[in-house]
Amino acid sequence: MEADRLRKSAIGGVRTKVVSLGIGSGISEFELENIASAPQDENVILVQDFGSLGDVEEQLRNASCTGQ
Repeated sequence: MEADRLRKSAIGGVRTKVVSLGIGSGISEFELENIASAPQDENVILVQDFGSLGDVEEQLRNASCTGQ
């Protein structure tokens, strides 16, 4: 699976952190959890629509800009 390979990769000796973002209804949270790095409760972000992205901006920034 591509997500496994990505999570196991490293850039400059730093492991890759995968954050998954689901937008809209009908999103498979199970699939997003399988894609994201652990812990999933910090690295899986769900929003109802594109207009709601501002509501999770800080959470997304924190999840994507911190080391593992």
